[in-house]
Amino acid sequence: MKVRRVYILTIALTLLFGVLLYRLGDIQLFSVTSFGPNRVNLLEESVKQRAYELQLFSGRGTILDRHGEPITNRKTYDVIVFPFSDSYTWSVEKIARIINISPEKLAFLSESTKKPYFLSEKIQVDMDKEQFQALRQVNIPFFVPVEIKNSRDPLVGKHFVGLVRENPDLYQKRYGSNRSESEEKKVGISGLQRAFDSFLLSKGDEKVLFHVDARGTPLFGYNYRYARQSDSFFPVNVQSTLDLTLQKKAEQLMDDYSIGNGALVLLDVKSREVLVMVSRPQINEHHPYQDGSIKNQALIAHFPGSVFKTVVAAAAIENMDDVFERTFNCDQNVYGDGDSERKLGKLNFEESFTFSCNRTFAELAEELMKEDEKILDQYAERLGILGPAGWTGDLFRIKHFQHFPAEQTGNIWGDPYDRLAEKAIHQTAIGQKEVRATPLAVANMMATIADHGIQKEVLAARKIVYKNGTTMHSFEEQIKDRGLKRETVKKMTSLLRSVVEKGTARSLNSLPVAGKTGTAETGKEDLTHHWMAGFFPYEEPKYALVVVGLNQKKQPQVLRIYEEMVKFLQARDDRG
Repeated sequence: MKVRRVYILTIALTLLFGVLLYRLGDIQLFSVTSFGPNRVNLLEESVKQRAYELQLFSGRGTILDRHGEPITNRKTYDVIVFPFSDSYTWSVEKIARIINISPEKLAFLSESTKKPYFLSEKIQVDMDKEQFQALRQVNIPFFVPVEIKNSRDPLVGKHFVGLVRENPDLYQKRYGSNRSESEEKKVGISGLQRAFDSFLLSKGDEKVLFHVDARGTPLFGYNYRYARQSDSFFPVNVQSTLDLTLQKKAEQLMDDYSIGNGALVLLDVKSREVLVMVSRPQINEHHPYQDGSIKNQALIAHFPGSVFKTVVAAAAIENMDDVFERTFNCDQNVYGDGDSERKLGKLNFEESFTFSCNRTFAELAEELMKEDEKILDQYAERLGILGPAGWTGDLFRIKHFQHFPAEQTGNIWGDPYDRLAEKAIHQTAIGQKEVRATPLAVANMMATIADHGIQKEVLAARKIVYKNGTTMHSFEEQIKDRGLKRETVKKMTSLLRSVVEKGTARSLNSLPVAGKTGTAETGKEDLTHHWMAGFFPYEEPKYALVVVGLNQKKQPQVLRIYEEMVKFLQARDDRG
């Protein structure tokens, strides 16, 4: 009996020892980087107990402008500050002179902390390369100058480039649980950061490590260890189509002329690349979803007003042989049952477009719809005003990859019976009722006319490049269709030029612009949308530009912004 108990006890102790041995092996050998249900990285956690780390770079891929200049992850200079004793006071004045702050403030910042930190966390640091080099030469132990890549939100093009935020739930939804709890789960929530998120995701950050004592002083001197992922390919970078110089100018103009709600889009006519995309109001970086400030108004569908008459005009030119010989009573209102607020008299087709006569286009749309109730849909589709305008296609294993995932689709009709109702047709013809279009799609419509009627998809990115600079994937232009006949394009260009020479956009007549203005009622008292959409130079078009002020109580300076943007581009092109 005693022998049996000994056997049982021996077996139990052996099993217990085996379990403990396995547990120890699991901790130290098998699951070192992903331990337990929370996938804890034990190596990192053990280092954190005896070391202090500061992140130099998040490891997320960089978004570049069209010339390869970084828009995100901008290189800046900073200083790691350690707590120091009174014996080092003599050095403070020397450092303070280099970085242009008072010695008293610098001493207070260092004495009031118990752990190392970046100086930029306490005060604004605008250090240039000369100051950085000067600090390195001084070699003062408790001030360590470092070069970092700033992962803050972009300074320009915030809506176009997008924001990155810590969002574990969204990360889980997109990518599943393949990271430890201790790792960052930052994702792109808007713009290119959202569209290219799966490519830009960090594969590991870059940081400096110090072994410190309880007072925050390094144990082994002020030398640090640099830790990063040794990969020459990742993270990849995305070269966008944005022109930073033009983007800054456009944002300045929108702000100078107090467009608090609106958008500006500039496209290259031939390549259909977005050179500029501005949206207002500006994003509330602390609460981006508050009041919808994160929404890019260039991708939101709005009432286009008289800009939609471009669609009706194209349909009339190709389907009414005598349209240029006809005259219309422009003293009548849009319905033809009363006087118009603007009495323009008898006007022919070209004059009606030039001076934006509502009655003419209501009458033409009604006649066209009697022959084919889907004719406006067809020409809206040919011109691309309904969108989506952005590049869409298969990218590696990703089906239907979109450059503008937040882009809305435009609309013409609401109730199916509107196609049969005269008044609904009249309102639709002048871009009201249920008609909606995004500024991006309107810009693409103008580019289509400027590009001999060829409809193409709009690009936000030129290519994805590996860390070492080699190309991972290039985005090529995608032609959708030939929207209009060449003869129609010539006539449309003439109409659009007439608007600028002597019509509703005549304040621009000194410039080689062809375009169409639009004023749209919103249904809200005293609030209207004001548009100017066109292309230039009209004889050999290079650019398509749209400026829109949304929900304005008074006439915004849309045409002034348009004028200054065109002049700026002309001056730059003349300089070569």
